[in-house]
Amino acid sequence: MQRFLSFLAEQTNNPQEGKVSKHNRGVLHELLTGYHLQGGKHMESHTLISSTGTRHTPEQAHDIIKAQIHPNDYAKISNNAKSAAKHIKSTIEAEHPGHKIKVVRHTSKAGDTQKETGVPAAQSGKNSDPSDIYVTTRHPKTGEIKKHGLSLKTTDKPNKNVQSSSLGIESSGSKAKELYKKHQDAIIQKHPKLKSMNPAARKEWGKSNPKHHAAIKQANKKLLHAVASHQANEINNHIEKGNHEHVVEHLRTVLAARRTPAEIANKATFKKHTTFTTSAGVQHHNSNPGTEHEHFLSQPQHIHAEASGGTTNFYHTHPKTGKVTRIASQAHKLSSQSDPLSGLVSAGKPE
Repeated sequence: MQRFLSFLAEQTNNPQEGKVSKHNRGVLHELLTGYHLQGGKHMESHTLISSTGTRHTPEQAHDIIKAQIHPNDYAKISNNAKSAAKHIKSTIEAEHPGHKIKVVRHTSKAGDTQKETGVPAAQSGKNSDPSDIYVTTRHPKTGEIKKHGLSLKTTDKPNKNVQSSSLGIESSGSKAKELYKKHQDAIIQKHPKLKSMNPAARKEWGKSNPKHHAAIKQANKKLLHAVASHQANEINNHIEKGNHEHVVEHLRTVLAARRTPAEIANKATFKKHTTFTTSAGVQHHNSNPGTEHEHFLSQPQHIHAEASGGTTNFYHTHPKTGKVTRIASQAHKLSSQSDPLSGLVSAGKPE
C-alpha cells in the first residue's frame, strides 16, 4: 500500500517524459482509479494526506503529482486508471448483483481501514489490511451496504505477478544477520572512514571513489548469493524435519497470503487488483491473496526451495503428476546501491 509518507517538495517546469518515479506512479494510479470509480469525482479520505506538515486532500495530492510529471505520462496513467476502474466496477457488479457504487474513500493512513469497517487492522504484518481504497456499494432496492477493500498495483511490465511484500533482514533466513554483519565489517575494515559517515556522506564517498565502490558492489553480489543459498538450504531442512508450519508461515509472509481482519469478520471483501500492459494493451487481474494459495500451502511437504543468484525460489511438486511449479520468489537486495553500507532487504512475489 502506498502510505504517502512524503511528496516531492520540488516541482519542475519541464518534467521529462518517462521519468515518473515508481512511488508517484503508484500514488497517482490510486487517486485516479478512485476518481474514475466515482464517475469523475475525487475521493474522500478519513485522514488528510500529510506532506511534510502540510495537509492535502486527495484532489490536492493529485494536483501536486500531476504538476511534476510530463502530460503524456499523466495521460497514460489516467487512461490505465480509468480502465482499472471500469474493470473493478464490472467485477463488483458481477459478484454482487444490483449493487451500485455509493462512495470511494482513500485509506492511506493508519486507522483508516478501521474507520471503514469497524475492524482494527495494522498497516503491515499478520493482522494487516493493505487496502489502498475502500469502495462502498449499496443495493437500491434492499438497502444492503457492502464494503470492498482494494490493494491497487500497476506496472508497465507484461506480467500480472507483481511484488506482494517488502521484507526486512529478519525474513531472509537465520543466517542473514550474521552474513550481513561479516560483509559490513569487511567493508569498514578496508574503508574505516565509512563507519562515522551518514548515508548522504557515504553516497558522496561512493561517487568520489568509483573503483572502491565497484569492489563493494561485487562483494554485495556475493553477500546476496550467500543469503539466498543459506535460506534455501534452511527452508529445505525445515521441510525434511517436518517443520512445515515454519515454511507455511514464511510463504504467507512472502506472498502476503492472509485474509484481512475485515474479511475474517465478514465485514468486507478484499482483492489485489493489478493493472499491467502486454502487446495486446492494458490488462487487469484480480487476486485473492488470503485464499488463492491454499492449494500448495496445504501441502508443505511437497514444497522445496532453490537459490538462483540473490533470489530464493519456492517450488511445489504435484503429488500425483510430479509436475514442478515455481510458486513464489524472494529477491534479496541492498536497499540502495549508491550507499556503500546499505541495509539488507528483500521483496516477495507470486510466480
